[in-house]
Amino acid sequence: MLVRSFALGLGLMAQCLAAPVQAQEASELRYTISVSGLTAGKLVLAAQRGGGSYALSANTASAGLAGLLRSFSLTTRAKGSERGGRLMPQHYAAKAEGARQGRGAELAFADGVATVIKADARPGAAPVVDPSQHKGAIDPLTGLYTVLRDTDRDSACQLDFKMFDGHRISRVIVGSPQAEGEGLVCQGVYRRVDGYPAKELAKRSEFPFEVVYRPAADGTLQVAEVSMDSLFGPARMVRDD
Repeated sequence: MLVRSFALGLGLMAQCLAAPVQAQEASELRYTISVSGLTAGKLVLAAQRGGGSYALSANTASAGLAGLLRSFSLTTRAKGSERGGRLMPQHYAAKAEGARQGRGAELAFADGVATVIKADARPGAAPVVDPSQHKGAIDPLTGLYTVLRDTDRDSACQLDFKMFDGHRISRVIVGSPQAEGEGLVCQGVYRRVDGYPAKELAKRSEFPFEVVYRPAADGTLQVAEVSMDSLFGPARMVRDD
């Protein structure tokens, strides 16, 4: 009887412990990246959301002929809290290899302000950013997921946020929704704000882009494609699934 009661207690405990896990919403986004018509890389972004928190992990790696010429990989992780659909990071880490070296960093966030725990060396000519002057800036992975995550029609194309990667501040704005069939097309701009060498800002400070949404089976909208005129030519991210 004692053994049976103990086993029953363990079973109830396991169910209680499992409940929060079952409440988590898991998703995975896969995109192929191309530049000037050539496959350049692959992006895999995994997300866990639920209970007022979120956790993200992503890997961007070179692929195709462009990958053979310029190999790179960028692995990132972020976690934080979620309130009313707004993602507020608490921790971010990035590890870069190959052509993406210099993008590695580890950041902690408190009260909307980032603290740099460590970061790869920045360009010597770039100004030093004071994160406290950019309260509310989020990490790059949280920003990427904010753009790419599934949404409803009423919430689509309503984004305006800043990002901090350990050295640089940028701003992303997405708006101007236009119906296209059963989907939407939104216009956005990626703007360099702070921490960039003057030479880079003089060369180009804004990058317009377009976000194409397509309806999913459950009625939500999914980002099917993002296109931008990059420094290396026309760039596209196309959803694989």
